[in-house]
Amino acid sequence: MPTTVVPRRTAAFAAGVSVMLALASAPEPAGAEPPGKTAEQQLAAAAEQLEIVIEQYNDLREQLGETQARAAVLDRELGTLAEELAVHRTEAARLAAQAYRGHGGQPLAAVSALLTATTNDLLNSLLMLDRLSRDQRRVIARLADAHDQLAAARDAARTLDTQQRAQERQLAARKQHIEQEIRQLDRLRDAAGEREPAAPRTAPSPPDLGNGAAAKAVRFAYAQLGKRYQWGGEGPDGYDCSGLTSAAWRTAGVKLPHNAARQWRAVKRISRAERQPGDLVFYYADIHHVGIYVGDGYIIHAPRAGKPVQLERVEFQPVHGFGRPG
Repeated sequence: MPTTVVPRRTAAFAAGVSVMLALASAPEPAGAEPPGKTAEQQLAAAAEQLEIVIEQYNDLREQLGETQARAAVLDRELGTLAEELAVHRTEAARLAAQAYRGHGGQPLAAVSALLTATTNDLLNSLLMLDRLSRDQRRVIARLADAHDQLAAARDAARTLDTQQRAQERQLAARKQHIEQEIRQLDRLRDAAGEREPAAPRTAPSPPDLGNGAAAKAVRFAYAQLGKRYQWGGEGPDGYDCSGLTSAAWRTAGVKLPHNAARQWRAVKRISRAERQPGDLVFYYADIHHVGIYVGDGYIIHAPRAGKPVQLERVEFQPVHGFGRPG
């Protein structure tokens, strides 16, 4: 009957509309990207993650360099301490002989033991000899001190050697990981249709800043425009971000570590209003990117794998802070 058919048809139509509306408003599956942007977005995310890993590698390399420098100093100290210990042992042995000659009641076996004992045994035996003068006690104290210093230095050398081997293993593993990530990044660049642009035939001229340290750093940065990004690179053919800034300031006589976070700790903090050409601009909360400010709101930096050294607006990414080397 009409009175029953119409409501049923209406109910069915309403149910169909409800299903279509639900499907239309349902969220897209996780990881889905707008058509035509998936490759670009994946490329940008992968490039940023790769830069984080590269800066971690740079930090490990700085740590290894520090360990090697400490080991070299310690190696020289070990040689000096060993020579000093030999001198003090000879002096103590002569003291033992004098003590025996001055106190003939000592058994011959005791003297023989004194002259052939190890350092600890020699000290214990000498301390048992009575009527030692103040000067003689100083000789024993110097021998004991030299022995302790040499033992501590040898322990430190063993610790540094272990630390250095661990750092070298970490560097090798990190390098392998970076190379894998770069191959993945290259595949994403191909998918996105991105090609590394050719270096410009003529680079922009740097501003006239005089002959100070900052001016030298800025002129150096301008001269690198168009050079390729090279992870771990500090020139002359390619750079990563912290490699470029450290190389720029090295030409001005200022040594900076090859790592963005370490550079942040090394520079004088300044405000945005205080920034001048030559100052460094640091990016992201964990400070894994850095560029050199060149004036008029621009930096020169090595952006990421696949993009050459270039000029960029300061605000191209979240700024963490500003710093002045020197």
